[in-house]
Amino acid sequence: MAPRTIEVTRAELEGRRADILVSLGTGLDDFRERVARGSLAGFEWDAVEELEEIAFLLGETADDF
Repeated sequence: MAPRTIEVTRAELEGRRADILVSLGTGLDDFRERVARGSLAGFEWDAVEELEEIAFLLGETADDF
């Protein structure tokens, strides 16, 4: 059986990124600083992983999330 492919638009990916940041109650720059310091709770590390995946799909580097 072939793997299932899910297609999403750039707008959907950018919207998901915005939703993640809203759910964390932070802006992108502030969250990046916290990631750099390593001062995150467990669920926030999950958000980092998802944000990095979104950045990859958008053709950005992981640092761009």
